[in-house]
Amino acid sequence: MMKKKHLFHFFFLLIFALNVSAQTATQIAKQDPVEQRLRVYVNYLASDKLEGRRTGEKGATFSAGYISNLFSKFKLKPGTTSAKKRTNYLQSFPYITGVELGKNNEFHLDITKLDGERMRFTNMLPVRVLGASPNSVVEDSPVVFAGFGITAQDRAFDDYKNIDVKNKTVLAFDGNPEYKDPKSSFSRFSIYTKAKLAKDNGARALLLISLENNFDDEKLTKLTYDPTLGELAIPTFIISRNTAANMLGTSEDRLNDFAMFASMKKDSPGAQINFPAIPNSVISFKVDVVKKKAEAYNVVGTIDGTDPILKNEAIVIGAHYDHLGFGGQGSLAINSKEIHHGADDNASGTAALIELAKYFSSVRKNKRTLIFIAFSGEEEGLLGSKFYVNNPVAPLEKTIAMINMDMIGRLRENKLTVGGIGTASEWRTMITPQKFVPVSLEAMKPAGAMLNLQLSEDGFGPSDHSSFYGKQIPVLFFFTGSHEDYHKPSDTSEKINFAGLQMVMNLVKGLVVEIDATEKRPTYTVAKSSGGGDGRRSFAVTLGVVPGYGDSNDGMLLDGVRDGGAASQAGLKAGDKIIKLAGKDVRNVSDYTTILGELKADVEYEVVVMRGTEQITLKVKPAARK
Repeated sequence: MMKKKHLFHFFFLLIFALNVSAQTATQIAKQDPVEQRLRVYVNYLASDKLEGRRTGEKGATFSAGYISNLFSKFKLKPGTTSAKKRTNYLQSFPYITGVELGKNNEFHLDITKLDGERMRFTNMLPVRVLGASPNSVVEDSPVVFAGFGITAQDRAFDDYKNIDVKNKTVLAFDGNPEYKDPKSSFSRFSIYTKAKLAKDNGARALLLISLENNFDDEKLTKLTYDPTLGELAIPTFIISRNTAANMLGTSEDRLNDFAMFASMKKDSPGAQINFPAIPNSVISFKVDVVKKKAEAYNVVGTIDGTDPILKNEAIVIGAHYDHLGFGGQGSLAINSKEIHHGADDNASGTAALIELAKYFSSVRKNKRTLIFIAFSGEEEGLLGSKFYVNNPVAPLEKTIAMINMDMIGRLRENKLTVGGIGTASEWRTMITPQKFVPVSLEAMKPAGAMLNLQLSEDGFGPSDHSSFYGKQIPVLFFFTGSHEDYHKPSDTSEKINFAGLQMVMNLVKGLVVEIDATEKRPTYTVAKSSGGGDGRRSFAVTLGVVPGYGDSNDGMLLDGVRDGGAASQAGLKAGDKIIKLAGKDVRNVSDYTTILGELKADVEYEVVVMRGTEQITLKVKPAARK
């Protein structure tokens, strides 16, 4: 009887607790519908259904449709016009999803053995063309061994010294003489750099000798293409060590002796070391690599301004919605094929963008036109935002500010980084730790008073605001910091600090209200640089440019030029396309960085650019990187 009584009390207390919990949850939901909506947005965008939202894949397309439907529900005005003159929210831009082999690939290798016998090897060889190779047909090209295929003036190391590779094919080891040392100065010699050097020396093709004893373990055999780097300078192949040994007239076991011999120059700077003569090897090939294309989409919605004059000016509020799909390029989870959910990067910023669109569409008191943009292609090199600034909804000269939210879902210790403070003279007085502008009872969290703001001057950076600052538009960038789940499948929605996300969003909301209400537009200023730009790697010198990462092979477009930098002093401008630097052709970012690595500070070099249809030659002196 007593047990039953205790059991009754237990169930009574359990039911009471559950009722209290349910009531509390209901009260929270009633009290804070904004946070609940933010949860819904992030949970959906970071769900398995959207498969990591990789640009050009169905998950990203579903995401674009989801955001478009919400913009429509909130009665935002469609921001784009299609080719059929129909207005919609989707601003499409071309995107290369990858490459595949066409029908016309061939590879023939002719070797003269030591006894004089001529042997022909065909497509069955363990030889693979790299996915970034340009299409080409080459007949009977002699093969010349060139060590590692490296020329490094700073190390007095030149594999091409005293050898003739003009109209021939270069055979070289993958890697570098110090490939086991990631901090080596030789590490800048990527396959792109080697292909460029081979071409500059007159070669027609490049054969790289695999570092892997088992050719099946060679990563370069996977057919990949990075549109941010563009094509290799010449057709490039990865070949097995056994194939290379046959070409060099040696055994596979002794191939390391060739690598050691090729490395000797690094210990004897300037010394002339002649490579062993190799048998008469000749190759012929056809390269037919087909780029797979897909449509990618920015989602653009607008709210017209109410002021008869100020409505002609625009404020852009943006966040990128794309992520990394099932991993691969950009992933920090090596070899992972799991869904990279991207809850913080950047479902968090996209959720805030959607909620801000909902709020301002319900109030509709904005004097200036508000443009809400969910960008795609950010992870691939700011492709969507770069496309937008070249195809804007409102004239860029009338766009007074761009506010970007990227990874704002992991607020810790109330620390919030705000970038771009130096891009407008008014930003520092608008953004202070004590200041917050409440815009409704719904948003009465004192975000500014609670947030510990970490201010950064620079308007350039690895997110979409950089595309706008390159066009001399004041920008602000909001970011709650990186974490161990960055670019991994573990960036999931349950790890989002939704209360913190709302705090950041409220701060952005207040800033938009204040910028909009201030009759004078923000004054563009030149921000203090936190880095020299000039690409993704560090160099001894800088020109002070922001390279355009995109599938270009007719020059490198400049997304931005830092005021006061070497390029700016030389007369280069954003929108210029560099086609030649220091006497060498520049087809894309890879060519540019290869050449930049060899330039010296305060030495004058010639740079040739295309400005529209006009070819202009200028003189530039690179500055030493500080």
